[in-house]
Amino acid sequence: MRLNVQFSFHNLILPVNYNHIIQAFILDLIDDAQYRSFVHNKGFNYEKRKYKLFSFSRLNGKFILNRKDKTIEFFDNVSLKISSQDKNLIQYCADSLLFKDDFELLAQKIHVEKLEYDDLEIKSDKIKVKTLSPITVYSTIVQNSSKKTIYFSPNEDQFSKLIKENLIKKYLAYYDSYLPNEISNDEFVIKEGDHKGSNMIITKYKNFIIKGWHGVFEIQGNPRLLKIGYDSGFGAKNSQGFGLVEVI
Repeated sequence: MRLNVQFSFHNLILPVNYNHIIQAFILDLIDDAQYRSFVHNKGFNYEKRKYKLFSFSRLNGKFILNRKDKTIEFFDNVSLKISSQDKNLIQYCADSLLFKDDFELLAQKIHVEKLEYDDLEIKSDKIKVKTLSPITVYSTIVQNSSKKTIYFSPNEDQFSKLIKENLIKKYLAYYDSYLPNEISNDEFVIKEGDHKGSNMIITKYKNFIIKGWHGVFEIQGNPRLLKIGYDSGFGAKNSQGFGLVEVI
């Protein structure tokens, strides 16, 4: 399930790498302190991994970049999509956005103009999507006694393999049950979906460099895995603003 929110404002200037600001804004929308702590600190567990099972889009609107100041200035209005496998998170966010008209981002007032729900049902095992925030896929290895992050691109086999493994772990974390054979055995492939290919996007999140991929993708897999990906994000670091897509 997801929310589509449109905000208006007189002026909105953010750092170019603003994901952490939007993440904090979303968490602040949750007025239940216990549930907010659960989402922020714990999430849904599978083995030693924690999955927050939510994601969000980049801000969509007219803007200019100030490369000298490393800021982005938006004009008039922006839209934001917030998506989660856990409907409780969406409900808490919706309640806050419905009952309070005005909010702040970096001490700048923003006004809720429009709020819509979206709960897309996925029945097919093939979907075509475009990214609303980059998809990032990586492995961490130990090299010379230090950790090294290796990012994979859509033309590498590991891209599909690791996304499928990640979706299965999200499924097990959320449903806390066994994995049906038809899900584990079904083929899963994600590939670039048009002749333009995809673009590598390099983002900083709290001084960490993250590489992701923007573009159009064709995804084949079990509909239940596709739904998990649609709601909570494909790939890694979803709660930091990565991996959100929309079906086209």
